[in-house]
Amino acid sequence: MKHATTAGTPRRTRAGVVAAVAAVALALGACSPREAGAAAVYGDERITTDQVTQAVQGIKQGNPEIAQTPGLEQTVLFYLLVAPFLLPAAERAGAGVSDSEAASQLLPKATNPDPQALRVLRTFLALQKLQQGGATPVLQQVQRQIQTAGVRVNPRFGRLDTSRLEIVQRQPNWLVRTPTPTATETPPPAAP
Repeated sequence: MKHATTAGTPRRTRAGVVAAVAAVALALGACSPREAGAAAVYGDERITTDQVTQAVQGIKQGNPEIAQTPGLEQTVLFYLLVAPFLLPAAERAGAGVSDSEAASQLLPKATNPDPQALRVLRTFLALQKLQQGGATPVLQQVQRQIQTAGVRVNPRFGRLDTSRLEIVQRQPNWLVRTPTPTATETPPPAAP
């Protein structure tokens, strides 16, 4: 049976292409405009992938040793994510960190440090001060705020583990560990 063609393309092929394009449009439409290009979203806050990239580049330029840290993008996103919660709490607890303090300690090679990189490093240093100062109640309050903020992280970066307060890699659901049989288990019979 011969198919009717338009400009040499079978109609069924065209219908398949149209269906595929429609499916892609629906999938892309699932992201709200606020989430497109976002590394993380919570409340009215949006951290863009560009902000993460800028902070990573600023850290790499200012302190190449820190830049060698595995998972730097996830670490940077984590500190950008917790900054709005942690920095004000650290200020109130007397553990605040200025831009100049962060730059002098952690970005010795930067002449004009990136603001996002400074925010990351200020948050890192403030967290250290709170931990070293035994400010457990302050840290617990910050953790509760983050847990209730409804944070959504772009899967490219992983997911926020709110119990451990870190961004961890997602395990794709198609990669599932198969339990190793124990010595007492017998393997299933081979197919005939």
